[in-house]
Amino acid sequence: MCHFTSYARVGVKGETQINPEMTGYGQFELDLEASNRHNPDQTRLAYAGLSYKDFGSFDYSRNVGVAYDAEAFTDMFVEWGGDSWAGTDLFMTNRTNGVATYRNTDFFGMVEGLNFALQYQGKNEGTGNYKANGDGHGLSATYTIDGFSFAGAYANSDRTDWQSGDGKGERAEVWALSTKYDANNVYAAVMYGESHNMNSDDGDVVNKTQNFEAVLQYQFDFGLRPSIGYSYSKALDVAGWICPYISRHLLSLNPLLARCRRYSRGER
Repeated sequence: MCHFTSYARVGVKGETQINPEMTGYGQFELDLEASNRHNPDQTRLAYAGLSYKDFGSFDYSRNVGVAYDAEAFTDMFVEWGGDSWAGTDLFMTNRTNGVATYRNTDFFGMVEGLNFALQYQGKNEGTGNYKANGDGHGLSATYTIDGFSFAGAYANSDRTDWQSGDGKGERAEVWALSTKYDANNVYAAVMYGESHNMNSDDGDVVNKTQNFEAVLQYQFDFGLRPSIGYSYSKALDVAGWICPYISRHLLSLNPLLARCRRYSRGER
């Protein structure tokens, strides 16, 4: 049986010039569910901040976690992209609550193409056990030159008391490196990252995951953009099922090939 999802996203984004050096900005975005009345409408983004010339910007509230800066390069699939370790309300890996974010572009105006970000996340426990988090911090850096871009990100957070009983350790951690080429009608990107005590499989938190994603696209002048992508995630030292999967897509056609194998606790 086929299941179809209908939804709408509405929002507002703006900025205002406070003085010649300072700008205020903000964004609000709401996801409206139309096909499932049991799913409540969700706030995707809601933040406000200040930007001061070459000294960078600072904002607070619901925004994108800095760990996603490395994941974003391969989050270009029609489906199944950018989700091998990142997820909404999963610490600082994607859209999340209570984050204070500092971003700097072109390294204080001295190095073109070199950007970095620092982030702090406060404790959140109101969204359920698997979407809760303790205090955390993260950082990222990107550099772009002649069509090539490089990114690295790291985030580390306290786990809640409930979460600490599942998996190993009281902290959740992720790091990732990625690179992309975006020029001459070609887009190619790869990402590798590892997470600890962060991702889950059938409700069990995985002690460690190893993740790899790749995507290749070509933009024809008449509008066609064929694309092929690969996403792989391997869990270590946890009992359950693991499913490495390949997602291939061409335009709106998205066949999914998957294979599952059983793995046992203690596998490395």
